Amino acid sequence: MGISLSDQHQGWSPDKAATEEFVTSLRYPTMAEGGPKLSADPQDAFLYRALVALAPNYSRVAQAIGSCVGHGYAMCVDILSAVEIAVHGEAEDWPSRCLEASIYGFSRVEARGKTRAGRSDGSYGAAACKALMNYGCLHYDIDYGGEKFTEYSGRREKEWGDTGVPDNLEPFAKKRRVRETTLVRNFDDCAKALSSGYPVSFCSNYGFANFKRDKDGFCMKRGSWSHCMAGISSRGGSRPGVLICNSWGPRSNSGPHFPEDIHPFFRGCTFWVDAETIDGMCRQGDSFALSSYDGFPPRKLPDWTGGIL
Repeated sequence: MGISLSDQHQGWSPDKAATEEFVTSLRYPTMAEGGPKLSADPQDAFLYRALVALAPNYSRVAQAIGSCVGHGYAMCVDILSAVEIAVHGEAEDWPSRCLEASIYGFSRVEARGKTRAGRSDGSYGAAACKALMNYGCLHYDIDYGGEKFTEYSGRREKEWGDTGVPDNLEPFAKKRRVRETTLVRNFDDCAKALSSGYPVSFCSNYGFANFKRDKDGFCMKRGSWSHCMAGISSRGGSRPGVLICNSWGPRSNSGPHFPEDIHPFFRGCTFWVDAETIDGMCRQGDSFALSSYDGFPPRKLPDWTGGIL
């Protein structure tokens, strides 16, 4: 029997004690402290539209090793920065795609106080959050003192996942740090975050059925993936849920879409997950919302059902 895509490309390696220690160190450990005034807006919040408004040809390739934590958090960084620029008027250009290897390497080495992490794959969400808050991240197509990353490389992820991000690049990464993260404990927390423009990265062992979306665009829980995926939109109504972006490439899912006009890249690598399943994923204790603001203030988003700008 061959090895399936999901067998090859996972990579969530939880560390419960380290995660609990990280959460207690946060200024806002949970959404109750970080965003007490947030409410789950009943409107659909399609955060990816901010990203494609700034980068119409946006795309990513499939992860090549068990580096899903780097990929899930890189997608969240892209969404967060795009929302701030496109919707909230940050006075800067979108910096291009976040380099997955930078988050992955920092999360395995520097954020854990190591000099070497070994050649095995995997990381966990709290380590990625610590990496983004303390060390930052890099981006594609930017000149870092004569070094520029133009293409994805699983070899780079393997190397940086062992020895960390090269010292000469750390000062550049520190210029782009996430200011706040907070643990999300259930679907309600996620809906509050997403409907205010804050993406969520989910780490869990929940798998999903055959990469096939049903008539409403949902995939059902089935099997087990030790995996990290980005939550990039939310919907309410009679069937509430979170839109998950998977890092197994733009043709890793099939079936009907919601909304039908979803951007070409996201057509093949996203699926909706129902509220009850999101509750279960969050109960595993390693899923976080990201914010670059002081805490998670309420923010009024435009009508995401009709586009932005």
